Amino acid sequence: MTAATTNNVSPDASVVLNKEEEKLRSLVEESDAKFIPLTMDGAGRTHVTSEPLVALMENITLKDLKRMTNKFYEKAFQDETLDKFIHSHSDPHGSRFAKWVHQKLSGSNVWDKDRKSRKNLQEPVRLADGQKYVVHDRTSAHVAAWNSAKRPQKEVGRHFQLDECRVWMRLHFWALRESGLMEKSPTFSNYYVRFIGHFVRIYESTAPQFARDSFRWSASEENIKTYEASGRKMTDVLGLTLGEAIRQIPSSEAKDLEWPYNNQADDDHENFDV
Repeated sequence: MTAATTNNVSPDASVVLNKEEEKLRSLVEESDAKFIPLTMDGAGRTHVTSEPLVALMENITLKDLKRMTNKFYEKAFQDETLDKFIHSHSDPHGSRFAKWVHQKLSGSNVWDKDRKSRKNLQEPVRLADGQKYVVHDRTSAHVAAWNSAKRPQKEVGRHFQLDECRVWMRLHFWALRESGLMEKSPTFSNYYVRFIGHFVRIYESTAPQFARDSFRWSASEENIKTYEASGRKMTDVLGLTLGEAIRQIPSSEAKDLEWPYNNQADDDHENFDV
C-alpha cells in the first residue's frame, strides 16, 4: 500500500497504524521512555533547550546523529525531488546537519565552531542565474537550494512546497529508523519527530501536521518498495493540493492545532505521541 489514506482510515491503513502503535508501546515499556515537551522561548517561536532535553542528549552522541543524517543524504541524493536542491554530493552535508541538530538539542556549540571554521574557506557555488554565492550557514544554504542550477527554470527561486517537505520528512524519518536511534532511545525519537515538526513550519506552514504521517510511512516496508519501484519518486504525494493532501491523513491530526507544542503526552499513545 502507499501512504494515501482518507479521513476514514481504510482497514489496511488501520492495520499499519495498529502495528506501529504496538511497536512504539513495546519500545516504551522496554526502555521506560518519557515524554519531554518542546521548549520554546517567551515569544513561542524559537526552540530552546531544557534540562530534561540536555539530560537526554547526554546519551545521544554526535556519532549517533551523523549515522542518521548520513543515511538521510544517501537517500536524498537518489531522490529526484530532493536532489535538485543539492549542489554537490561531495560536501559534508550529513556532518553539518548532525552538528546543527546536536547544538539545537544539547546546547553545545559544535555547529557554530564548524560554521566559523569554513566561513572563509567555503568555495562559492554557481546558482541558476550564473551568480556565484557563498554558503556559510543554514539560511544561505536554503537560498542556494531554492536557486539551484539543477532545478527546472520555472522552479528556480521557489521556496519548498508541501509535497517536497513531505518527501523530505519521509526520507528523514526512514533514516532515523535505520540509524538505530529509535531502539537506542524512544524518548529521543519521540522528541525528534516533534522537533522536525516545529522546524519544517519555517519552510512551509502547512507541513507540521504531516510529520506523524511521514513517520508512519517510513515504518512500512511496502511503502519503501513502492517508492523504490517508482524510480524513487513519491507519486502518491507529489503535485497534490493541500485539500488532497489533508485527505491522506487522519482527521484528528489534520485538526490538531496543539501538536507538536502540547505539554503532555496523549494517553492513547502510551507517552509516545507520534
